[in-house]
Amino acid sequence: MTAQLPQGFRYLRLSEYIAIALIAIPFFISILDLKPYFLFAWDPFISRWNQYWRLILIQLQFQNQSEVALSSILVMIHLKGLERVFGSLRMAKILLLLWMYNLITITIISLATNQIGFNLFVPSGPFGILFALYYPYEKYIPKTYLIVFDFRSSTRYKPLGEDIIIHISDKFTAQLMYLLLMLNEGFCSFVVSLSGYFIGYLYFNGLIPIGDESLGFVDRLYYHFKHKAVPRITLLSATDTTASIVDDEEEDDNVASREETPVPPRTIGQQMMDTFT
Repeated sequence: MTAQLPQGFRYLRLSEYIAIALIAIPFFISILDLKPYFLFAWDPFISRWNQYWRLILIQLQFQNQSEVALSSILVMIHLKGLERVFGSLRMAKILLLLWMYNLITITIISLATNQIGFNLFVPSGPFGILFALYYPYEKYIPKTYLIVFDFRSSTRYKPLGEDIIIHISDKFTAQLMYLLLMLNEGFCSFVVSLSGYFIGYLYFNGLIPIGDESLGFVDRLYYHFKHKAVPRITLLSATDTTASIVDDEEEDDNVASREETPVPPRTIGQQMMDTFT
């Protein structure tokens, strides 16, 4: 598989919808002033007020502009290649399962930290899903280029007295954006991101019992809503068919006559004039 992706989101409709949703949903949530409904911590939202619906909303949208920008750029430039690897149908199943597993993990972590006296604030946004996709991104997406900085022959730049070699590939920008996204909310985003990556490692190594093959109902929904292009068939009459055959024969005769006509050799002066004009 070549590392060159189609231009834009051609043949990658699911990634296109995800990129639009990552930008559009926070925009409308901000306009409607609904951001407080996406805050979550076990105490008081669950232990006191029993607002379990916040667990459903917590992964729907990011709260600040930097997270929206980083996540949308990751999808538009880097992670869309995973849809090419798995296909749109399987990618939809993977996202649904990752959302479910991260929901369970967030619930367990929040409850466990609350029991030991630490009330963990869970940042809003699909941190776990994006970091779960980082594992297959590194595993399945090939590198386009690799730059090697070799300092072994340098006599001045030797930290700790050792020779070093630095490798930088086209994935460096994705790794940098992942790092910024992980540290954007401090310790809370670090915990959620790390748990998401651990879920991705387990899932894509077949260590989780429920896989995408268990979601048969997604296949029916996918093929039900998918718009199938109907091929256009043009019927030609006998006259049109005969005319097209005659035109093809005349074109072949013209090509043959041009090939048989001898081409006189060009002089040096003509070659130079053709080169610079």
